[in-house]
Amino acid sequence: MQDYNLESVQTFGLHARRYAEKYADLPDYDQYYDALLAALPAQSCAVLDLACGPGQVAAYLAARRPELDYWCVDRSAAMLEQVLQRLPQARCVQADCRDLQCLPEDLQFGAAAFCFGLSYLNEDDAARSLAELFRLLHSSAPLLLSSVAGDAALSGVQVSAGGDRVHSFYRSAGQIAAMVRAAGFQILEQALIASPASASQQTEDVVLLARRL
Repeated sequence: MQDYNLESVQTFGLHARRYAEKYADLPDYDQYYDALLAALPAQSCAVLDLACGPGQVAAYLAARRPELDYWCVDRSAAMLEQVLQRLPQARCVQADCRDLQCLPEDLQFGAAAFCFGLSYLNEDDAARSLAELFRLLHSSAPLLLSSVAGDAALSGVQVSAGGDRVHSFYRSAGQIAAMVRAAGFQILEQALIASPASASQQTEDVVLLARRL
């Protein structure tokens, strides 16, 4: 059976450079990145940018806390190439966010970002990714999570004019928050904002700042 997520990853990989340019500057998210910065430990730690894409979150954090150890994980090798152009010191790992056993056994992260990864995962796989985050984070470590919100009836394969296919999954803000709580996280802040003007479809984004219990 074909892996639906791999098809999405391959599409993003084909357009990695254009995607990086399109979403390079998202000032509406700066306040949430700043909230994650404020929640970071004062001491040096490892920070995970999961389903990192071209690494916008890690690059933003590193510009302000360059001494931290940034790990950027994505299933697309092309996206990780974009990360290294922006953040050469990042530790880039090509891996599926549903299974992070390839990371060092003794590695635990002091903070993490998981921005829009849930938008491309079905219910079971979303739960697996959140469980992996819980496993890898220190107790009380902050997590910044964002996801596209919308009616579940909108979920399915989106096909571009050029024939590229992406499998998208929509959930309400309440459903997303419930999934995060069920995975063992406490939600500290929650916001619902308009998707970026550069987005191909205008929806709303849920942004959560949480911490691992």
